[in-house]
Amino acid sequence: MHRLVDAKKQQDNRDHSIAECNDIWGDYSGTDLQCDEYPFASTKEGSNKGDDRYSVRLIEGTDNEAGGRRLNSNTLNRILDGDPFYVKITN
Repeated sequence: MHRLVDAKKQQDNRDHSIAECNDIWGDYSGTDLQCDEYPFASTKEGSNKGDDRYSVRLIEGTDNEAGGRRLNSNTLNRILDGDPFYVKITN
């Protein structure tokens, strides 16, 4: 994936993902659930890219927010706008 710093484009990715969650699961406002997306909204490969290669799912808000803290590592590791990075999934 590639880091995306542009806040407007990140929000466009989030909005697209949230719309998809609403289409699939209906109104989940008033719950502790949040729409989670992959690839992340903060990547150039996010859901608004236009290639329909993304996934969304409702998850507990606390879990979603914990995952978001990973993004702070981008700054700490000097992953700049457009820089490539990979995600290793482990159990």
